[in-house]
Amino acid sequence: MKRKIKPELIIILFFAVILFLVTYFNVDAAVSVLISCAAIMVSFVIIFEMREIDAKTICILATISAIIGVLRVPFAAIPGVQPVTFMCAVTGYSMGSVNGFMVGAMSAFISNFFLGHGPWTLWQMMGWGLCGAFFGAFKKPIKSGGINVFILLCGLWGYIYGFILNQWYLLQYIRPVTLKAILIGSILSFSYDSMHALGNIVFSRVFGKSFIEVLERYNRRNKIVRIMNDNETESKVRDYA
Repeated sequence: MKRKIKPELIIILFFAVILFLVTYFNVDAAVSVLISCAAIMVSFVIIFEMREIDAKTICILATISAIIGVLRVPFAAIPGVQPVTFMCAVTGYSMGSVNGFMVGAMSAFISNFFLGHGPWTLWQMMGWGLCGAFFGAFKKPIKSGGINVFILLCGLWGYIYGFILNQWYLLQYIRPVTLKAILIGSILSFSYDSMHALGNIVFSRVFGKSFIEVLERYNRRNKIVRIMNDNETESKVRDYA
């Protein structure tokens, strides 16, 4: 039986290569942004080439991305607090890592039409995309731990996302890029990242179960409909044969 390569692992590998090149080889900021862009584009190619995605799933992913993009705008007034990370986690957990990555990347791209695009956009797409991919890839251990593990990881991703976003600032303005600079940047952003983590915990505590149930119910209904359609197609083929 031929084993398929998991797209989420390739995505994570791309991001690891970016950090390695920048940290140890002092790659220029512009080059690192190009590498980030290439990683995101390749990730989308992998998503569409390696997975079967039906029209209904594409529609629901586009709807979720648009809703998240709009919801992020009013929360911009509260430093660090926004529902994007939580929604990416719910989507990845309920609909798989590939779909979670798509929603995370597209929601950042859409919301920045209102909040402003810049070199940070690619890093936001990567950060939220990886968040969705993570919760999809590790659904089984998270599910076995219960909703409290999901809530805890949502809070932890507030800091992980903050660390990822710190890198674009370091690459843009700091020379040379050293471990000390990375640590100082993480310390200075700790309060902002803590607000992000706290917001994720509150969102997941209040809305986590209900949102997961809605999306998983959609998955079950869509699966049943697809099975019925496939059976109808097979019966018609037999009739015409």
